[in-house]
Amino acid sequence: MSELAAVLVAAGRSQRMGADKAWIDLWGRPAWRWSADTLLGIPGLERLALVVPPDSVVRFRNALPKESIDRCLLVAGGEERSDSVLAGLEALATAGISTGALVLVHDAARPGVTSELIRAVADAARVTGAAIAVVPVADTLKRVTDGRVDVTIDRSGLVGAQTPQAASLGILRAALDAARARGEAPTDEAAALAAIGVPVAAVPGDLVNAKLTGPGDEEVLRAILRPRVAPLAGGGLTAGARSGIGFDAHRLESGRPLLLGGVSWPDEPRGLGGHSDGDVALHAIIDALLGAAGLGDIGGFFPDDDAAWAGAHSADLLRKAVGAVRDAGWTPTGVDCVIAGERPRIDARREELEARIAELIGLPSEAVSAKGTTSDGLGLTGGEGIAAWAVAVVARGS
Repeated sequence: MSELAAVLVAAGRSQRMGADKAWIDLWGRPAWRWSADTLLGIPGLERLALVVPPDSVVRFRNALPKESIDRCLLVAGGEERSDSVLAGLEALATAGISTGALVLVHDAARPGVTSELIRAVADAARVTGAAIAVVPVADTLKRVTDGRVDVTIDRSGLVGAQTPQAASLGILRAALDAARARGEAPTDEAAALAAIGVPVAAVPGDLVNAKLTGPGDEEVLRAILRPRVAPLAGGGLTAGARSGIGFDAHRLESGRPLLLGGVSWPDEPRGLGGHSDGDVALHAIIDALLGAAGLGDIGGFFPDDDAAWAGAHSADLLRKAVGAVRDAGWTPTGVDCVIAGERPRIDARREELEARIAELIGLPSEAVSAKGTTSDGLGLTGGEGIAAWAVAVVARGS
């Protein structure tokens, strides 16, 4: 089984979640894109069949990373999970994937899957013929009847099933076809495989490979995925992401209020000059976002010879820029901003500044960093003005 392909199941109805869990935003990416990006990054993976609700094919296609779209097959799902997996397998076969190819089946509701776990399942399946990721059952198990504990269940030998699960395309199709013939709809591939006598190897799973099931699970997943957010977490750009750099500087002028980072500084005696309110921090962020999305710069969007922008609030300009970025198919995922000047002291209101910038962009405050520095009395930022630099990261998707 040298060939490798995958089926990513994102066709569920999210009844327990109360919202479409595939599109829950997790650090600037919809939940399904996390596992899609991880699978597409596995060396040797030839095709990914993305199985989605029939009325959402175009929406999913538009949110795929452009550099990987040729490797992806968009497939309309069925009523049951097993129907959706079969549809994905059929699409892979039609695309030329052989019956002997190893196929990984993964649930898009598990966005925390790691490449290490995927490779471990694939390696085990190549040796044994089929494999599944499992985790130990940590809690004592009880059976409850009519609201009361009936019996304690011995958890020895019990595990929790995860995805990915893997076997050859031909064996997976045979197992699911046999289940359909019996009138069954197995909830995972391991059950269908075991029912036709195929031994399935158990591979140690990963607690970070948690599942989005009900309300509140998204906060757990955000905490799990936070260390992987790039570049602010220092991990480099994720697949399909782009970064941009912005800069702006203005002189300080008497008689003008100081607005910086979308926050008012009423105790400062001078404000920043400029065609709008002069907020260099927000202007640098706008430039960075537009640059990351390939949309030019702030001067092209809000020219200083256009009276419409005279005295404009930079917060409004940032919101408009973010709208343009999103309309172009990009989602902001992180911003880092440095403000240089003798005054004001940024550290004193740093958290407030980060929260305001995050609010304007539509990000969690943890995805925004703002900090201050000085130039030791040298140049414009030595007392005559304030400058700001910003780096922004955007990713494909809504």
